[in-house]
Amino acid sequence: MRNFTSLTIFLFFLLNQLAAQELQETYATPEAGFALMREHANENRYATAISIGHRIMDENPDYFDVALYLARIYGWEAKYDSAYMILEKVLSKEPDLFEAHETRVDLAYWENDWAKLEEYAARALELEPDSPLIMEKQLLAKYQQGSKQDLPELFLFYSYDHFSKPYVRNWHMLTAGGNIPLKMGTLSPYVNGGYHAGVDNPSTDIQLNMDGYLNLGKKNYAMAGYGFSPDGAVNYLPGHRAAAEIWQVLPKGFALSAGLRYFYWDQHFTFLTFSGEKYAGDYWFSFRNYLFFKDYGVSGSYYLSARRYFEDKFNYLSLTLGYGTAPDEPLLVVSDLDRLRAMSGRVEYSKQINHILRLNVMTGYSYEEFDVDEYRHRFDLRAGFYIRIIK
Repeated sequence: MRNFTSLTIFLFFLLNQLAAQELQETYATPEAGFALMREHANENRYATAISIGHRIMDENPDYFDVALYLARIYGWEAKYDSAYMILEKVLSKEPDLFEAHETRVDLAYWENDWAKLEEYAARALELEPDSPLIMEKQLLAKYQQGSKQDLPELFLFYSYDHFSKPYVRNWHMLTAGGNIPLKMGTLSPYVNGGYHAGVDNPSTDIQLNMDGYLNLGKKNYAMAGYGFSPDGAVNYLPGHRAAAEIWQVLPKGFALSAGLRYFYWDQHFTFLTFSGEKYAGDYWFSFRNYLFFKDYGVSGSYYLSARRYFEDKFNYLSLTLGYGTAPDEPLLVVSDLDRLRAMSGRVEYSKQINHILRLNVMTGYSYEEFDVDEYRHRFDLRAGFYIRIIK
C-alpha cells in the first residue's frame, strides 16, 4: 500500500513537472509568444495556448491582439463567459477598438444569441458602417428574431391563365402589395392589374383589395377581405369581392373552418366553403369544399391538398387535386364561372432564398367541361417573390 502511494505521488509530481515545463516555453518577445500561442491553438492545444496568452497579457496588458485571440479561443471552446470578460477589459480601455467589437459579434454568432448579435453588430457598424460581414450577421440576427413573429414584407406576382376553347384566352396579371403585421394579426393591401391579350379594347382591368388575418385567441383565427374594381365598364375582375372565414383549432393537430366568398359582376355569386385540416410533423393536409349557388341549384367542388414543410413555414412543396363545378381559389375573372365541371391539379413551391428574399412558384392544369360534352385544357402559372422589410 505504501509503495502504491509513493508511486502515485511520484507520477503526480512528474505530470506537474511536465505541465510546468510546457507552460514555461520561452519566447524572446511578446510577438514570438503570440506566434507560439497561435501555433498551439492551430494544433488544438487550447489549454497551452490559453496559458501562454494569459502570461503574455500579464506581462503586456495592452497587447490587445493577444487578448482578442484569447477571447476567440475561449469561444472555440464554448466558454463564452470567459471570452466576454476578456473583451470587456479591452473595451474598457479602448471602447472604439473595432476589432474588439468584431470579436464580440463573432462570439454572439457562434453562441446563436441573436439578441446579443444584433446589439453588438449595431455597435460595430457605428465604427465601420460599410463592413459587409457585420451587416450580414446583423440581418441574420434580425431575421432569426423576426422569424418568431411575422415581419413586414412586400410581394409581387405575375399570373398567366390560358385556354383555347370556346375562344383563346391569354390572361396576364400582376399582383403587387404587402403584408403588415399588427398586434392582432396581419393586414394585406394589394392591387391586381390584369390584361386580356388579343381582345378588343377595353382589355385591362384593375382591382383594389384589403385582406386581414386576425388572431382571435389561442384556438381561433379568422380571415376577412374586401376588394373592388373602380371601372364599372370593365368586368374581367369582379366589381366587388368579399371573403370571410373562421378557423377552430382542435387537439392533435386538427382544425376546422367555415366561411364564404362573394363576388359581384353584373349579378351576385356566393360560395360557402368548409375545410378540415391536419398537421402531422412536417406535413399538412387539407380537405376543402365549395358550395356554389347557381340559378338552377347548388353545386360543389372538393379539393385535397398535401404540403411538405422543410426548414420552416416559408419553405414547402404542396400539391392540390380537385374535382367539381365550383372554381377553387383564387377566383379572379368572370370566365372562371363558365365551366360545368373540372378535374384539376396544382403544384406550389416556396423557397426562402436568404434573410430577405422568398420565392414562390405555382403551376396548375385543369380539364374542364365548359359546355355540355365540350371540354378544354386549361393551364395556369403564378410566379413571384416576397421581400422582407428589416429595419
